[in-house]
Amino acid sequence: MYYTITLNPAIDMLTKVENFELGKLNRTGESDYVVGGKGINISLLLKNIGKESKALGFIAGFTGSFIKNELKKQGIKSDFVETKGFTRINIKLTTDTETEINSQSSKVSTENIKEFFGTLEGLNSEDTVFLSGNIIPGMESDDFVKIAEKVRQKGAKLVVDSNKDMVLNTLKYKPFIVKPNEFELGEMFGVELSTIEDIKKYAGKLQEMGAQNVLVSRGSKGAILFTSTGEVLGANIAKGKVVSTIAAGDSMLAMFVAKYDETKDFRLSLQYASAAGGATSFSAGVGKKELIEELLVQIKVDEVL
Repeated sequence: MYYTITLNPAIDMLTKVENFELGKLNRTGESDYVVGGKGINISLLLKNIGKESKALGFIAGFTGSFIKNELKKQGIKSDFVETKGFTRINIKLTTDTETEINSQSSKVSTENIKEFFGTLEGLNSEDTVFLSGNIIPGMESDDFVKIAEKVRQKGAKLVVDSNKDMVLNTLKYKPFIVKPNEFELGEMFGVELSTIEDIKKYAGKLQEMGAQNVLVSRGSKGAILFTSTGEVLGANIAKGKVVSTIAAGDSMLAMFVAKYDETKDFRLSLQYASAAGGATSFSAGVGKKELIEELLVQIKVDEVL
């Protein structure tokens, strides 16, 4: 069973303004409202490719109810801890560029956190847990690390995608894969990456610290996978009209893990992962299976020397 953890979920309002002017009245076109948060994005992608998952985390208020109901409509199971207050709404504004305005959810209590850990008790060695995104107000970074510890104690496969400190602090629990982008990888070690050799060096350090596999996304430059068997594989990106890059990285990660579980083939998994990232970029929300398969022919995977 796949479990996705979104400690700080959101509703993403995707909207577009032509000729945007700061400080003036701007009118949008029709907006799309999609449930968001890295783990929820992963659950959505998994559902789109026919894989079942259960979404875990915290929700609150009418916005939290919207998230729970939207997932239910799409046939995604959830076991959220319901708290006081409201779950956040984020604005993803497309003008000449993309602008994100991320708000803050209401604070969770110590009892809420204890209840959340209770939702992990049923994990076993047949499960995979995606621990993604950031903590919610009321949690400490140590709580994030304790979640990783709990997952590994239960024998489940751990997948981590978060900010630099949380990724680094969970490496001792040997996650199956971590997915920094190129900038985040440099940020983890306080350096600026300018060459492929730099990326190899610091992705290798993550593996030395415990990560089994490292997937580095590079935007328009594609992605590089560093495998547990020592292979270094690169993939390009698909071409198409970008609607929003939100959740593209989450889609890559979900697709990679799901396809690898099916095939144990790193090359094929990376090809599908890149196609999934493209499919989401070209969609309002998370990419569909049909578009992923359509984009596959554009994706080439080669060894990075």
